[in-house]
Amino acid sequence: MKTNDRLDQQYLKTLTVLYVEDDGATRTQFAEFLSRPVGTLITAENGVEGLELFNKHRPDIVITDVQMPRMDGLTMAREIIEIAPKIPIIVITAFEQSDYLMRAINIGIDKYVTKPVNSYLLFAALLECTHRLRGEQQLKIQHERDIRDARSKQNETIAVLASGMVHDYNNLIQSILGYTSLALEKLEPGSASWKYLEKVETCSADAHELGKMLSIIGNGHTENRYRGPVIPCIIDAIEGVLPADTISFSCEIPEHIPDIDFSEPLIQLVFSGLAINAVEAMPQGGSLKLTVQTVTMSQADTVPLTPGAYMCIQLRDSGNGITPELLPTIFDPYFSTKQEGDKRGTGLNLALCQTAIMKSGGSIQAESTPGEGTTLSIWLPVPDGENDAA
Repeated sequence: MKTNDRLDQQYLKTLTVLYVEDDGATRTQFAEFLSRPVGTLITAENGVEGLELFNKHRPDIVITDVQMPRMDGLTMAREIIEIAPKIPIIVITAFEQSDYLMRAINIGIDKYVTKPVNSYLLFAALLECTHRLRGEQQLKIQHERDIRDARSKQNETIAVLASGMVHDYNNLIQSILGYTSLALEKLEPGSASWKYLEKVETCSADAHELGKMLSIIGNGHTENRYRGPVIPCIIDAIEGVLPADTISFSCEIPEHIPDIDFSEPLIQLVFSGLAINAVEAMPQGGSLKLTVQTVTMSQADTVPLTPGAYMCIQLRDSGNGITPELLPTIFDPYFSTKQEGDKRGTGLNLALCQTAIMKSGGSIQAESTPGEGTTLSIWLPVPDGENDAA
């Protein structure tokens, strides 16, 4: 077997296929045949049901008969292509008439198998569709790796700048705080000048916290780094910023999880910052859930990481969510969904959070549905041998 064929068959095992056929005996026969090479097989008995199941499950490939009650296969295919223009659709029909063929071509269907169906030809058509999808996936992975490399260089520049300027920055902020405190002692409490200086003191304190964060990002990653259980540190960081009266916090953590190498100040800043962002996304209250699992990443995975073992930590909130057009930009410096004039949290923003995680050899990605919440997935590398020990 050729390497590409083997890889295509392996990839087919990860895909979901929708098979639509109105004849019960034929549907049962080919469902048994198709269920072996594909990851998940979904069947429907007409176009209406097929369209409903497509919208519900969003399969990767569609195989459909043409003549069916309620809605024929080509009408269903046209509706599906309007939703997902690039989806591969294989049409099966007992008719070889040119009008069906031309209609299929006009819709955008590029695979056409006639009845009585030759199983080998159907499988070959399925593999051709899989090969195309695998190629598109590889391009997507490479594009994400290129973006990660570019962002990694950008974040490294941020860290170097932070390391170089943070000492002088903190000294200046400390001077501002000191002189502000002295000035407040000379003024009548509650006076206009006293209130102005009180604002200066608050802003300076926030700036001082930012300086501490920059210091940890720039220098602290390699300091006080040890191997041990990271989850207690993460939970402490999250619980330390959650308002217990409005946000419910739950955890789903396996009994055995490996130790990893980490810097406690860095982890605390990252996860307290993520928790603050989650709280701000739930102004009326809500829930935050922490889940942990150990995974093995390979070159075929969509997450741009060096192959190996990782701890995958997910934080899911029930907040407002992020729109699809904004989601790719949330890790950009100074990104915010807040309106001008809103009070901003003092936690670590997502750009610095990503910098910290990438410096640790990990990665962070976000998934979000407007109105349903956001899930942040963080991968941190597991040292060799620790996963086996767990």
